[in-house]
Amino acid sequence: MSIDIGSEVSRLNPKQREAVEKTEGPLLILAGAGSGKTRVITLRTAYLLYSGVQPESVLAVTFTNKAANEMKERVSAMRRSRNGKNPVISTFHSLCLNILRREIHQLGYKKNFVVYDSSEQLSLIRNLLSDIRAYDRSFKPDAIMETISRLKNEFALPGGSQELEEFSHVVWPRYQELLKAMNAVDFDDLLLLTIQLFREYPDVLNKYQERFSHIMVDEYQDTNKIQYDFIKMLAGEKKNLCVVGDDDQSIYGWRGANLYNILDFEKDFPGTVTVRLEQNYRSTGNILQAANGVIGNNRKRMEKSLWSAGSKGPLINVFRAEDSDKEARWVADRIAQIRYEKNCPYESFAVLYRANLFSRPFEEALRTNRIPYTVVGGTSYFERKEVKDLAAYLKIIANPQDDLSLLRAANAPKRGLGPTTISKFADFEKDNSISLLEAFRRSSEVAGLGKAVIDSVNRFVEMIDRYTLLFNKPAEMAKALKDLTEEINYKNYIYELYKTPEAAIRRIENVDGFIQSLSQYGETNESPSLPGFLETLALTDLSYEKTEKSFGVTLTSFHSAKGLEFPVVFIVGLEEDILPHKKSVATDGDLEEERRLFYVGITRAMKELFLTYTGHRIKYGKKQPSSASRFIEEIPEELLKRIDANEEGDPDENERDAKAFFSRIKEILK
Repeated sequence: MSIDIGSEVSRLNPKQREAVEKTEGPLLILAGAGSGKTRVITLRTAYLLYSGVQPESVLAVTFTNKAANEMKERVSAMRRSRNGKNPVISTFHSLCLNILRREIHQLGYKKNFVVYDSSEQLSLIRNLLSDIRAYDRSFKPDAIMETISRLKNEFALPGGSQELEEFSHVVWPRYQELLKAMNAVDFDDLLLLTIQLFREYPDVLNKYQERFSHIMVDEYQDTNKIQYDFIKMLAGEKKNLCVVGDDDQSIYGWRGANLYNILDFEKDFPGTVTVRLEQNYRSTGNILQAANGVIGNNRKRMEKSLWSAGSKGPLINVFRAEDSDKEARWVADRIAQIRYEKNCPYESFAVLYRANLFSRPFEEALRTNRIPYTVVGGTSYFERKEVKDLAAYLKIIANPQDDLSLLRAANAPKRGLGPTTISKFADFEKDNSISLLEAFRRSSEVAGLGKAVIDSVNRFVEMIDRYTLLFNKPAEMAKALKDLTEEINYKNYIYELYKTPEAAIRRIENVDGFIQSLSQYGETNESPSLPGFLETLALTDLSYEKTEKSFGVTLTSFHSAKGLEFPVVFIVGLEEDILPHKKSVATDGDLEEERRLFYVGITRAMKELFLTYTGHRIKYGKKQPSSASRFIEEIPEELLKRIDANEEGDPDENERDAKAFFSRIKEILK
């Protein structure tokens, strides 16, 4: 059942309603933290359809798969689909991938191209460097890969040497040639090739401009130059473009986000209407005043001030600890105390720090107090060896030109194809201008191969050909993958590779989970296919998002906390050289981004906020004095409650008192 859109819009506050009902021309929605942004952009999408805009003409672009899926569900709940058509709600990369699937042949690629992840890119660059005998060994493959990525996105970052940049310019064309020869693209190419397509084929650009009459972009403050160019081209002359964001939450400059995309939007799109969403529905008044006090010191920003109709709430607590271990113990003790006094779950608490390297003492303190916790971050499921091994089989089945996937699949498990043998196949491939798989097919023509190797390669090729037919049957893809893992004895290979049963069992569970993910894909997609599954896999892998539910107290960096909220937040390690980082104080732009990082941390808190720092910290193996972050002093003093460590009592005395208290409780319970 669809929702009454008019009734929903009438419940919005005046500024939210203005943002929803403005449907024509350029619109900038400055959405402050906790201002109900998600509700506004969802309702605005539904309102466009309610106003008569055809669903297929509406495009909403987000940064994460999670945000796109949530928006799809909310919009779907608000309306009945017309003729089975829905608005296009997608990430940048997903949208460009879909465009390239239809149009990339015009750039000389085949439509069944694959998307390489970072590890595959690195392998390709290593192979290239081995052919460039005179290259400077001080240039690491990952540094070259990062430089190429930066060059592709056309944004400038400090820190790279001129020599590295010049060398990367030499490697880049060869890297692109190899990618194209293997009918592959990397993550950056998805946008880069789409823009190339639009520039070289105006009729293609015109087709998509005509299709998308109304465009909306979320988190606009996080866009880089190439994303800006893409959106500007797509908006065309109609300029029915709505961007939503908050310049005060722009914290990704280090990875290319251009703050001026949002600051200059009114100049880039004349006639822009700007709507400021400043009423906050998340935090108490004191927390918001603290946030306003801090961010007001930035000069490069659009004026806005968060406010709440709710209570002021408690003051902001500031605690100075002697060192990082005592800081962590104090935080753990305070969490235990608040939970006991207010009977709230551990999931209500979050500890925020500058980077994950600061988590250790807090993990130890929480463990000592037997407090459950989750550290946000870690290795992506899709980066694990067993998942990448099986994905390699699927990739070579879907794209026979994918040499890297072939090499991985051919040696997982081992088939006696060592480096010497592979180099003979590579030479044969190069001499005959064919793919590596085709060279495998013609193994009897390759000089210097023994009968055992030829037989092994022939069996492998026969198996790939057989499963290629099986994977062409969408309903049987999961069964085909299960049969494939059994035929190659992959689980036995895992047991032999990882000596302990515990380690092997975890990885075998990942194998079963991968098969299950293919099964779920087949059940939830109208037109499932192996290329479609690999497409989903590539986008999920390359823009990996943590989707597991946090258990217990959340430990996270500021960057990972963006978009989250918690009743009680501890911001720790608030010292000079940490926040702001010592490398950021040299330039105003970097210092302002550090201040925005602190602002994001403050606005994660709903009810209570604690700020902690230390008098001494271990740096480079030595105990060194530290001082409070300048950002603490930017909070109006009347909002702060400073806690003296001496007034907290001796830690050992506190521990004895706690033990005596719990001992007394046990006696009463008996």
